[in-house]
Amino acid sequence: MAEAAKERGNALYKSGKFSDAVAAYDEAIAADASIASVHANRAAALSGQGRAFFAEAVRSCVTAVALDPSYARARSRLGQLCTKLGELDTATTAAEDLARADPDSAAAKALTRLLRALRDGRNEGNAAFKSGDHARAKESYTAGIAKAAESDPDRDTNDEDAEQTTTTSSSSETLARRMPCALLLCNRAACSSALGDHASALADAEAALNADPTYVKAMLRRAHALEATGRLGEARAAFSTIFRAELPGDPAVADGVNRCARAAGKASDERAGPVHVTDGAQYSQTVAAAKLCVVDFTASWCGPCRQIAPAFERMALANPTVHFLKVDVDEVQDVAARENVRSMPTFKLYRYGSKVEEFSGADPNRLQAWLTRYLPTVA
Repeated sequence: MAEAAKERGNALYKSGKFSDAVAAYDEAIAADASIASVHANRAAALSGQGRAFFAEAVRSCVTAVALDPSYARARSRLGQLCTKLGELDTATTAAEDLARADPDSAAAKALTRLLRALRDGRNEGNAAFKSGDHARAKESYTAGIAKAAESDPDRDTNDEDAEQTTTTSSSSETLARRMPCALLLCNRAACSSALGDHASALADAEAALNADPTYVKAMLRRAHALEATGRLGEARAAFSTIFRAELPGDPAVADGVNRCARAAGKASDERAGPVHVTDGAQYSQTVAAAKLCVVDFTASWCGPCRQIAPAFERMALANPTVHFLKVDVDEVQDVAARENVRSMPTFKLYRYGSKVEEFSGADPNRLQAWLTRYLPTVA
């Protein structure tokens, strides 16, 4: 019965029916709570529903790892969820609850020690960093990672490997893949940068990204480290990727692109905010790739379009992770025809490439309501 419910959940997950998949996985767990993959898959289905479900997804991942400490996918997913939440407290509390519920579980106890080490190392490091003591902060992050490695319930490294995390990027990458320490690695990169050790900052940022390729803060650390080490072409490409894919409304990232270009003797004029669509291919690619995309179909002669334009601009800058597009219906007629736009302004909202809302008229309150409703539903 548990396997049948699991397979049904997998099929629902693949079809994008995440809440139904969770219900199927819950049915499987009710029949047999000892299957680690069910808990891990449940975490994936929960996280697919957006940020509001991340904490519960973390708890499912912790359960999966406690049941099977060698389960690489569950460990990786746990780390990625911790970076998305930006904290380790939720995971630590979940492990503590498991250890109390099953005092005989050596794996749950070891996982609790691991997560406590990371949490405490991060907290101590953050406090030192905020006080301006970057050297002590770096030591705290390093100690937290090493202590966590010693507590690993599926440990295949030794004490020497843990100690090498201060200087050896390959050891950091190995540990980052095995446990959720990307947060500490990213913070340690900031310490190294503040101390002028940009090579170490780059190594830690890349180790964090090796564990979680979607970790935006680590992407930024890497871009800044590349710039600081004089690798301007790579830095410009890194900033550009972040700007176009992750933070189109962040002026600081746009400045990073322009700054690296100018330092390399090249022209660049990237600007944060709404992107003006110039052709159908650009439109299709952006809508398909964006987690959340708001499109303004406008015209230069349209009074209400001009009226709402400043509000649209402000929203784009206030919500830097959302893609805001402007499509002039006279300049990009094929897109307007494809989208069947009849009046201006018309606004459409896409979530993961699928249209979920649209309306016509200059109503900024409706746009804000969209953002309030849908931002929590994307990762």
